[in-house]
Amino acid sequence: MRERLARTPPGYRFSVGRVLAIYAGLMVTLLLAALDQTIVATALPKVVSDLGGLSSYTWVFTAYLLAATVTVPIYGKLGDIYGRRPLFLLAITIFLVGSALCGLAQNMPELIVFRGVQGLGAGGLFPLALATIGNIVPPRDRGRYQGLIGATFAAASIIGPLVGGLIVDHTTWRWIFYVNLPVGGLALVVIYLTMPRRTDKRAHTVDWLGAALLAAGSCALLLGLVWGGQQYPWTSANVLGALVASALLLVAFALVERRVIEPILPFDLMRSSSTVTASVLSMGLVGMAMFGTITFVPLFVQGVIGTSATSSGVVLTPLMLGAVATSILSGQWVSRSGRYKPNALLGPPVLAAGLLLLWRMDVHTTNAEAARNMVITGIGLGLMMQVFVLSVQNSVPSRHIGSATALTQFARSIGSTLGVTIMGVIVNQGLPASVRGNQATLHRLPEHARVALADALHPAFLSAAVVCAVVFALVVFGIKEVPLRKDFDETAVAAGLGEGAAGGPATASRTSR
Repeated sequence: MRERLARTPPGYRFSVGRVLAIYAGLMVTLLLAALDQTIVATALPKVVSDLGGLSSYTWVFTAYLLAATVTVPIYGKLGDIYGRRPLFLLAITIFLVGSALCGLAQNMPELIVFRGVQGLGAGGLFPLALATIGNIVPPRDRGRYQGLIGATFAAASIIGPLVGGLIVDHTTWRWIFYVNLPVGGLALVVIYLTMPRRTDKRAHTVDWLGAALLAAGSCALLLGLVWGGQQYPWTSANVLGALVASALLLVAFALVERRVIEPILPFDLMRSSSTVTASVLSMGLVGMAMFGTITFVPLFVQGVIGTSATSSGVVLTPLMLGAVATSILSGQWVSRSGRYKPNALLGPPVLAAGLLLLWRMDVHTTNAEAARNMVITGIGLGLMMQVFVLSVQNSVPSRHIGSATALTQFARSIGSTLGVTIMGVIVNQGLPASVRGNQATLHRLPEHARVALADALHPAFLSAAVVCAVVFALVVFGIKEVPLRKDFDETAVAAGLGEGAAGGPATASRTSR
């Protein structure tokens, strides 16, 4: 075993033991971030009853989402410039500081602000982890490692609510935040000891103006989408003002990016590679379908089938299990075959089939049938869970891998918010006022209200299936089957992007992070 761990496989930069140690630190960090979300969701009613501020309930999540989303591209670019290790340590530290402050919060406004601090750290965890894997594992073997990331998030979705319930039932809610500290401290130590330091020093410029415009524009867009139809009408000054401000800020961001030497988002890679463009767009669209579905399936099970809130949550477990098992198996297949496009082609039709089965559910559907439909949906998601990240990373040089990976995660975050918002608008348009008034007793709705709720939810699932058709078209016409490299030799990649020898492997080989 010692000899196997000390061996450096062909094409690798580090020994097997070093890679596994780094990977363990990454997984602990991602588990920390994923558990935080599911635990907080379970315990928040208790938090509200203690601190008050029911009207601010959703802002506990919104503040975290806004801060995490707008910082993703910034972490990606800074990771390319300064290396992953210092950025990862900084992100975890900010996340832990935010967790400690959340545990000390004395009122709802304080908790919302401190959740924003948490989000500022969380925004770097996922893109930096994926980019780190891209720097220590050759593309050919990356699938089997990235497939396990899905397992981490599925485990969090299953055990998170249980842990949150145990904490709330047996101790104070403040421990839902304090529990992050020992786990995060362990992750800090492991990453500090195992992650490689960056050895080269090269001159770079950071587009801080572009970063500020992107953060402000994205924040305004997300605020408009979160507010619309919930806290304010879509035609209100608050929503329209946020959306108009977002459009102006993002236009200004695009103008600035055209003139800077090193833009915060790698638009040049998107222009020079159809695979990168199609993969990023597909990532956003899959996020739309995925999070929209996860949001509204429990509503269907609770309100239409008529089961309890606990049972509606259990129905999501088959989706996560199907997604995780498929993600791991498909990652193994990608690594063995060296091909990722078959997964990308198969995923959208399978996901669309699951969504069409959800679309056909009615008041006579059983929990078992709903669970079966969710398994099929999960298999479709699992086939695509990491393949678009892999296709992007395989198409760009190492020095751009952080920005390119962050771009996929940024698209996923924006897509998920759009998906929940658009599907919510579709549902609300067809939802009778009598049903809206019965949200507290969804599992006891009368027959006519259950039928009306089902009719309102059907177009949402159908729209998600249509999104899958768009993803399939993007894969067919936009993503090229580029053989996965067995090492970090990037001459072909640089040539394909129109870059000279100065930006080729000689430079890339010095960017070990």
